[in-house]
Amino acid sequence: MMLRLSCRIFVAGVLGLGAQSALAHHSVSGNFDQDARHDITGTLTAFHLRNPHSHLEVDVLEDDGTVSHWLVEWGTRNDLIRRGVDVDRIKVGDELTITLIPSRRLEHVGYARAMILPDGSLIRDCGFRAFREALVSGTEIECEEPDR
Repeated sequence: MMLRLSCRIFVAGVLGLGAQSALAHHSVSGNFDQDARHDITGTLTAFHLRNPHSHLEVDVLEDDGTVSHWLVEWGTRNDLIRRGVDVDRIKVGDELTITLIPSRRLEHVGYARAMILPDGSLIRDCGFRAFREALVSGTEIECEEPDR
């Protein structure tokens, strides 16, 4: 009887942990305002390529002289490379202009859509939909120009 109870508690715990992990992951469309665009220009202080999203940390000098610290999410390294993004060109210490979609809930948080590197070149992430459509049609990925 005690063994059955212990097994039930164990199974319930495992199921509970699985549910918690599923709830912890979030979607881009659920957390970021797809209809809004915002540009920030600042110094890249950290670049973490990891799952489920990469992160860029950017210090932005505001008009009043204060510095705001931005957390910018992005896709995984593999996703970005498959979508044609050359992540090796992005270096800590670079001054970047990033076009992002802002968080629906958090200040100074966004999801990267495009960035301008110090040499003036533009890096764009067309997103999964454009990648999928290019795969299906057998064509090159075509990005929509980011709204500015």
